[in-house]
Amino acid sequence: MSAAIPVRRPRGALLLAVVLMAAALVYGVGTRGFALSEPDEARYGEIAREMLESGDWITPRLNYVVYFEKPPLVYWSSALAFAGLGQSEFAARLPVVLSAVLTLALTAWLARRLYGDATALLATGGLAVSPLFGVLAVALTLDMALTACITLAMVCAWHACAWQAEADEPRSVAARTRWVRAAYVATALAMLVKGPVAALLIGAAVFLYAVTHGGLRAVRAWLDWRAFALAAVIALPWFVLVGLRNPGFWQFFIVDQHFTRFVSKREHGQPIWFFLPVLPVALAPWGFVALADPVAPRAAWDPRTWRPGTHFCAIWAAVIVVFFSLSASKLLTYVLPALPALSILCARLVLTNVDRGHVAGVKRIGWLLLFSGLVMGLCAALLPMFMHHWRVRALAPFLFAAALPMAVTGLLSGRLVVAGRARAALAVLGCGWALLFCIAVAGRGAANEYRSLGVAARTELREGDRLALYQKYVQGMPFYAGRRVVLIGGRSELKFGSQQGDHSAWFWSGDEDLIREWRSPSRLFVLFNRQDLDRLRAQLDPPPIEIAAKDKKVLVKNRP
Repeated sequence: MSAAIPVRRPRGALLLAVVLMAAALVYGVGTRGFALSEPDEARYGEIAREMLESGDWITPRLNYVVYFEKPPLVYWSSALAFAGLGQSEFAARLPVVLSAVLTLALTAWLARRLYGDATALLATGGLAVSPLFGVLAVALTLDMALTACITLAMVCAWHACAWQAEADEPRSVAARTRWVRAAYVATALAMLVKGPVAALLIGAAVFLYAVTHGGLRAVRAWLDWRAFALAAVIALPWFVLVGLRNPGFWQFFIVDQHFTRFVSKREHGQPIWFFLPVLPVALAPWGFVALADPVAPRAAWDPRTWRPGTHFCAIWAAVIVVFFSLSASKLLTYVLPALPALSILCARLVLTNVDRGHVAGVKRIGWLLLFSGLVMGLCAALLPMFMHHWRVRALAPFLFAAALPMAVTGLLSGRLVVAGRARAALAVLGCGWALLFCIAVAGRGAANEYRSLGVAARTELREGDRLALYQKYVQGMPFYAGRRVVLIGGRSELKFGSQQGDHSAWFWSGDEDLIREWRSPSRLFVLFNRQDLDRLRAQLDPPPIEIAAKDKKVLVKNRP
């Protein structure tokens, strides 16, 4: 990774702008028309809806009880989008799309400065359509906003460190100070997305790079009290206000949601090596190319030959991956903030190997895609014959649509490598993978969601009617029904909120409460699993009237 950096040309900037605009277009289309999926999208959409409805922008609520698992920056953003554009899936996801495009732009900017146009194009385009980043770019979760803030902080940190070599010159000192303060601002915003862990990750990465490349003298530049004060003005007010209004906040948010989650396997427990095998998949297609030729990278991965930018990206990615690997609780989405740095390193590795004549990885991935396309087409034809689940039937057309471009991409890239045109093969792989990503986005309608049931409930409900969920809190029901729901048993993530004040009218203990309320003169709507309804049907008098059903869920009411 120490090869000479190509000269940056206006043509490269234009191509990068095209990549960014294409990504924004695909992401924007990918957010429209698709229901909020369970559980995360529907949960965060409902929190934003309730925030706008109540006018309380300090205390987040889910099903009208306090919800302190995460800070509010993404909720605020979606609520503002609802206020300006109306309540829709597109408005709910708009902050995520903007975060994704910002992350891509920052990645392009940094990669171009470090390694030139070719690496920037490969890194940015590959990141845009990589499985983990691409999926989360069109899904309402907090991880993409966190990634944008961390990427912004790290890009500012790189520029601050770049001025360190000439720190004695007044202009250099002023420029470095501006970048340091910008990094603090980005860190404060990251804290408003996911809490103190964001500051820990950014601080650890910057500290390690500064110490290893400038000693403790380089660290002193970051001890800027004005930068601290600026970050505090941005991040602290919400934490102080929500803590004052809700005495149980600090215990739940800091102790339960940070320390306890880090050391306890009660949620998402995974082995320490969990992220290592999935990172190449998350970075596809270039992660696959790098993994397919494990011999070639040996020289490129010698740290003694790395440029400072390579060290910076490696430390950035390693801090995030190692930190979450040490955590007892792990989700694949946790390593998303490492992907911008890893995409730059991966793109640089692939290009370096290709320029040195190591093309085995490109060739192997080409033939793998050819074989996979043929297998995918066969599966699309045969699976509906043996599996009759509605999701299989919904996905089969998209498998058919992806099979041919996958096979053609593999065939063309393989033939180009054989013909000695390895860079052309990379271009074909990138374009073919982008087409496959577009097809995958179009097929997201097969995700688990219950919009039709929520809309059916909203259509039927009248003033004074109640809507209840049996044993399982279905996140999309209050969002699409537009009202609070009663939860019968199984409080799950609402347990803490249900204990803050008297919410007994909205949390029933079990079947006895259900049967009693079912017989009352008021209308009651209940969402059951089909098997639970069949089990309880004999005890429900009057007989349930079915309104709508989807998959295993069925919505019924007790009276016309």
